[in-house]
Amino acid sequence: MLLLLIVAGIVFLWLIKAPIMSWYMTEKMKVPVSVSNISMWPSETVIHDFKIRNTREFSHRNALEIDKTTVNYQFSKLTGTPSVIDQIVCDGITLVVECSDAMCKGNNWTAIGAGMDKPEKHPHEVLIHKLILTNIRAEIYGFGLKGTPIVKQVDRLEFNEIDSAEGFPTKELIKAIFGGMGIDQYIKDLLNPQNVLKKALPSIFGQAMRESCAESRGKNRDRGEV
Repeated sequence: MLLLLIVAGIVFLWLIKAPIMSWYMTEKMKVPVSVSNISMWPSETVIHDFKIRNTREFSHRNALEIDKTTVNYQFSKLTGTPSVIDQIVCDGITLVVECSDAMCKGNNWTAIGAGMDKPEKHPHEVLIHKLILTNIRAEIYGFGLKGTPIVKQVDRLEFNEIDSAEGFPTKELIKAIFGGMGIDQYIKDLLNPQNVLKKALPSIFGQAMRESCAESRGKNRDRGEV
């Protein structure tokens, strides 16, 4: 009976790892973050249906949706200092920018950043060797008071050596997606209001991965796996 209870407990914790990660990121970002399912292996984690909700004053439900995220790592380096992630591949991305004014200086992303706590002075460092984004769809609503959204699709973007000290390369991302449209200068604060999101996102994601993988490894040890 005791063995059955232990096995049932392990299975239950395995099934709720997605809600645990969702709760952790929601607490850090101060807006609802959801993940439908997480599949974990010793050197790879696959996250399905990652979503960041907009704050209440915006009409669109989600600010970001990613169909599938594949994270490759070595556990010993993931739990080290800094935490090292070999590669992250995000596929099927929908990025929504909802402008609060004609020049989009205020938007849903600046609102999300403003609501977050300021980054810690000495956060745990995270290094991502390679970030690959594929099948990107960017939608901008309300820019120049236009009734119809501006839509841009990009097949693939690749970034190298992203660390929590420098933050996410938002300028490069914005230029790559919106540069040819002549509007990148107006949304330069996208994902980077007061450096809050820029510096926090790598750390939040890295810490969530560390905790999820540590939990998974602990369960594997309980089951006698390597």
